[in-house]
Amino acid sequence: MAGITEFDVIVIGAGINGAGIARDAAMRGLKVLLVDKGDVGSGTSSASTRLIHGGLRYLEHFEFGLVRESLRERETLLHIAPHLVRPLPITVPIYKQSRRGPATIRAGMIAYDLLSFGKSLPLHRMFSRRKTLKQLPGLNPEGLLGSALYFDAQVEFAERLVLENVLAARERGAEIRTYARVTNLMVENGAVAGIEFVCEDGKQLARASVVINASGPWVDYLLDEALVKSPKLIGGTKGSHIVVAPFNGAPANAIYLEAESDARPFFIIPWNGNYLIGTTDVRFEDDPDQVRSELWEIDYLIAETNRAFSEARLTRDSVLYTYSGVRPLPVTSEKDEQSITRRHFIREHPQLSNLLSIVGGKLTTYRSLAEECVDVIFRKLGRRSPACMTAQKVLPGAVNFSSFAAESRLSRVYGSRASQVVQLNEDAFTAEVLFAFRHEFAKTLADCFLRRTMIGLDSDRGLSHLEAAIEIGRKFLGWNEERARHEVEAYHLATDCHT
Repeated sequence: MAGITEFDVIVIGAGINGAGIARDAAMRGLKVLLVDKGDVGSGTSSASTRLIHGGLRYLEHFEFGLVRESLRERETLLHIAPHLVRPLPITVPIYKQSRRGPATIRAGMIAYDLLSFGKSLPLHRMFSRRKTLKQLPGLNPEGLLGSALYFDAQVEFAERLVLENVLAARERGAEIRTYARVTNLMVENGAVAGIEFVCEDGKQLARASVVINASGPWVDYLLDEALVKSPKLIGGTKGSHIVVAPFNGAPANAIYLEAESDARPFFIIPWNGNYLIGTTDVRFEDDPDQVRSELWEIDYLIAETNRAFSEARLTRDSVLYTYSGVRPLPVTSEKDEQSITRRHFIREHPQLSNLLSIVGGKLTTYRSLAEECVDVIFRKLGRRSPACMTAQKVLPGAVNFSSFAAESRLSRVYGSRASQVVQLNEDAFTAEVLFAFRHEFAKTLADCFLRRTMIGLDSDRGLSHLEAAIEIGRKFLGWNEERARHEVEAYHLATDCHT
């Protein structure tokens, strides 16, 4: 067992919330340890609809504060991560049979614009039936009354947004340990003195003045394993998506639709050269590590897409792959999943004065959640906090991004850091793989393809590049035949979970 290391704060969970907290805490001068039982961003953060949005439907539940916060944070992310977060036009078709008619949609759009005062994105526009069909000729015309067009934003590769927050934390001195499973919280005198975790180096101990449980849908699992007495905090719901190739009549814009079968909103979004369709929203009480897209969810999304675009004629064979995740929502007696708040909560544990658990939250508001959490950390430490600068300081790939080269795949993934990538090898693919392992702490081929190079999100899940990557591992990373075989098997297992 290695010696004990001292930190100001330990953050458990390297999803978007944990990554954001680590970045903010490190930027404010705290000594930070960030640990995760898997890879950076490998849980819920990589299973979203990949939108940075104000939450138009939250208006129906009168969560005006959440919408305003989300719209403000959307603008912030467009500024600090312009290489990853980009404006996205979204069309809302309005049908006679829709639960939300033209008056309701128009009122929502006006409120959305008012709550996003000071924004850089255009205001909404309303279109007649004729103009809607001119813009979307593949859209089902039966019962169509018109449409609304508004703007939110898309983070094409949410995994990279998580990673860049972690890279920024590391730049400020944070220590990052992935594949480090926390096995115990060490309790002394009514406080958490530190953590025990197991990683490739064996059993490790680390001490800290404050510990943050930012493990998403695993929040209760961690507390249970550490024998911390706490009421259940997470009442998760599962969201599943399908990815399909461009289809007949496919829209140029993102489409925000009301499902005919249950009136639930869902999206059809141009994404990474294909179309991302989702999401479902169903209660999930099982182990988040075992979350999968079920056949009925796939059939539901296919059927609703075919209703909206009759020429699509999608079938199960049209699905390139699927993915699912568990939203770490607060436990509630609310029966309607859509009504469960998407606000975040920082839960204190009365019996353990320096332990905080993060409940809820979403990609859009991770930065403001982190700011709030780090303010609490300084209060717990009894120290005066420096100003939070995470809304002003751009993420690593956005440094000098405006003057960077023209749009390319490398700039979409790495932003201005693409210039560092190409310096590693004259072959672009080799350079990306080496950059992932040498500079972005990838430890496995799945880390490299699914959360660094993003090749694993292409139509074939990166399988056509698999052998080339293994050869790079042999040639440059010292992989022997056993390691090469293990990486191939592990990668197939990782991608088979999502198909």
